[in-house]
This record gives sequence, C-alpha cells and structure tokens, in this order.
Amino acid sequence: MIPVLQSRWRLEGQTLVYYGLRQPPHLFHRRIWLDRRTAALVASLDGKRDISQYIRTPGFQKLLREGIVTDRSLLRTSPSSLEDAAYCVRCAANDYVIPGLELDSHGLCPMCRTEEKYRYAKNVMPVLRTIPRSPDRRYDAAVFYTGGKDSSYLLYQLARVQKLRVLSLTWETPFISDWARESIAHAREALPEVDFLVERAPTPSLNAIYRKAYALQKNVCICPSVAYVLFFQRLCQWDVPYLVLGNEPSQCRNLIYNQMAPAFYYHPLAQSAARLAVNTCRVFTLRRPFAPGQMELYMTVRQLAFGGESSGKKRIYHNELVENTASALAQAPDFLAPFRQAVREAARSARLPALIHIDFDDISEGGVYDWAGVKELLSREIGWVDAPDSGKGLHTSCKIERCKEWSQLFRFRNMETCMLPFSSIELSLASAAGSVSRDRAIEELKRYSGFSSDLPPEWSIMLAELEKDIPKYM
Repeated sequence: MIPVLQSRWRLEGQTLVYYGLRQPPHLFHRRIWLDRRTAALVASLDGKRDISQYIRTPGFQKLLREGIVTDRSLLRTSPSSLEDAAYCVRCAANDYVIPGLELDSHGLCPMCRTEEKYRYAKNVMPVLRTIPRSPDRRYDAAVFYTGGKDSSYLLYQLARVQKLRVLSLTWETPFISDWARESIAHAREALPEVDFLVERAPTPSLNAIYRKAYALQKNVCICPSVAYVLFFQRLCQWDVPYLVLGNEPSQCRNLIYNQMAPAFYYHPLAQSAARLAVNTCRVFTLRRPFAPGQMELYMTVRQLAFGGESSGKKRIYHNELVENTASALAQAPDFLAPFRQAVREAARSARLPALIHIDFDDISEGGVYDWAGVKELLSREIGWVDAPDSGKGLHTSCKIERCKEWSQLFRFRNMETCMLPFSSIELSLASAAGSVSRDRAIEELKRYSGFSSDLPPEWSIMLAELEKDIPKYM
C-alpha cells in the first residue's frame, strides 16, 4: 500500500479539512484536529513510499480506518462536467456541482440520507402560519419584495389570502432583472391595498460595498443586507410589528448542510432558551425584554451594522457569508451611520419589529411548495412574470445569479472556501422534497445555472458595476 490523503482532504496546520459533503455519521465532521506527530506524518505522505516506511501513530491508524488516508490506487477523481458526474438516485445532487460529494452503497447522497432527520427544520427564527393583526398600528407586517417567485408568493399570501395591511419594501439593486421589474409593476396594480416603498442605495457607497464583496468572495451577492440598512430605521419609527420572511424551504435547510446554522437551533425550544438567557440579562440591566422575533432581528442587524469591525476575531461559530457581507458594508461608514444609530437605539428600547418566518410548505396545498404550481398561481392572480428561462426555479429576480453560482463553485472546487455552492444544495433539497422533479432540477443545473467551466455571459455586467478595472477571476 502506498498511502496518500484522499481527494478533497487538505492539511491546514494541524487540522485536516474536507472540502465536500461526507456521509453520516461523519456528515459534519469536516475538520479533524491532529496531534503534532500525526500531522507531521500526514504532511510527509508523498505518494511514492510504501506504508511500511512510515512510523504509524494511533491517530494515523484512525485515518486509515476511516479511508481519509488511503491507497494511491483508490484516489477518487472529480468529473469534468455535469454529463460525467455521479448523481444521487433520489435528488439532483452530484459530484460536479458539489465536489467531494459522497454517495452511499445505494446511491444516496448525505442530504437524502438525513432528510427525515431534518424535516422539522423550518428556520432559526420563530415560525408562524398566520400573522396576527395589529389594529392599533398602520401596518400589520412588512416584507422585503424583490419581484421574484418566493417574495411574490409571500406578498400574495399576506395581502390577498390573510388580508393584512402590508408594507412592501424593495431595494432596487443594479442587478434586478427586467422580468422582476415587470412583476413589481404588475403587483402594484393587482394589490392596491399594499403600500410599496422602493429605495436605492447611494451609488458611491454601493460601489465600495460591491468592491469589497468581490475581493472577498469573487461575487457581489450581498442580498438582502442593504435592504436592512435602507429600511430598518423606518420600520422602527413606523412601529411595524412584524418583518416577515418567506424563503424557499430548501434555502433554510441549506444553512444546516453548509454548517452556517446548528441544526438544534431550528427547534423552537432552543430559540426560546436563547431568548430567555438574553432577556434575563436585559431585565437585570433594566432594559425591556425582547418579544419572540425581536431578538432575532436585533442579532441580524447588529451583525450587519457592527460585524465588520470584528471580522478578524476568532469565533466558535463561523458564517463566512455573513462575515463577508458585514465587512463589505463596513466600507460605506457614512451610509451605515443612521442604520448603526437605529440599531443602538433598538438595543436600548427593544422597540423594533419581530423577525418572523412563514414556511411555504406549511401554507401550500398538500404540504409541498410546488414551484410550477406557484408560478402559475402568481401569474394568474398578480401578473407575475417568469424569467425567459422559464425552467429556472431558484433566485428568479437577479440577472447575475449565475455569477454567484460560478464563483461559489470555482472557489469551493479550488479549496478557497468551505462554503458549499448554495444553489447546488438548494436544488438537491428541493428535488428531494418534491418542490421540483429530479429531472427538472437536473435540467436547471445543466441549462440555466452558472455551474460550468466557462464564465457566465453575465460576468461582464457584474464587473461593469464595480466601476474600475478588475481582472477577470480565473
């Protein structure tokens, strides 16, 4: 046997890091700390010497048993395209869009193996089916509205089905698609009972934010962070009781598999326990306690307002995307100043909306958020306009979505980030849950996503917004 480190594992100091998705029970064991002797032994593996020439430590023996160190002949290879990929037999997951994906002996991916275990996981914030009315206030709820499928469905549910007084908040990004603009215009006509508020961020500030985001992650995907900066102060001043989010269910569960949110915190009891601990401290310091959802909104806006100032600090819990976004926002201090002041005031007074999630599976017929059925409903009821690539179901409001997909895959494949490409996980989860068929999800990956070896044509649109010459990221 000639021992080598299995593909997609890399030694970083004394830690072995796996850039991929392992099978349970090792699903979340992607970082393995090694003792000094074992780390030195792993670093010395050259793919030439027989195992008899190495002095094996107990830690090294364990790596051999788990297949992390293996014979050179058993090294896994990576496919060069979606056509050559190995697919999960149940969903759209494959080892091209998720490099390092492990399939079990039955051809199932780790997500399908754990689907039943995490089926309860709705969100890390309070989840409601219906939003209570607030007759003493001007609005019952506010939503971030992009004109895409998911936010349009949420707006329709709150305004038309639940008949609430809704404030629609739109950050007009430079990358909003033409069909999303049409959808917003049609929604204004179809839902006259809704107040629509549209804002733009100052161009110099936004360019500074985008340049930093690009430097950190090679894309400018920071939605919906700027919407919080633009609208949080008014939400507090206008005493709006709820800010309601309604993400595609697979987007919420993606955070678990990307290790951006611990699975236990999706349980309402864990959320209540955290709120109790925070409120106990607030009461002792003579501050008003947070109601359910208020703490979650405060933690969100605090990270956006001040997270960039401490991005270099070590944390037990690491969310690369949030940290990158906070660092990018910090490049525009003048733009952030009123937002930061509003966040400080909210910390003192606890007078801010509750951040609430509505699970689309819960409110959909048959308990499944069916993409095709939702598109048909929205088109009929509020004039929603689909993308020209009508086979696309994820992130339908952004015209540079493929840039994010391409850069996330490129960086993950090259082991520059531990962040799994979002759309690859989300499409896999959605196809397993029945929101879209497996065949349609695979078609979306092949025809409408940015998961290819070539830069997407929209790349030039993204770079043009940076307003300076930046070499193409290759």
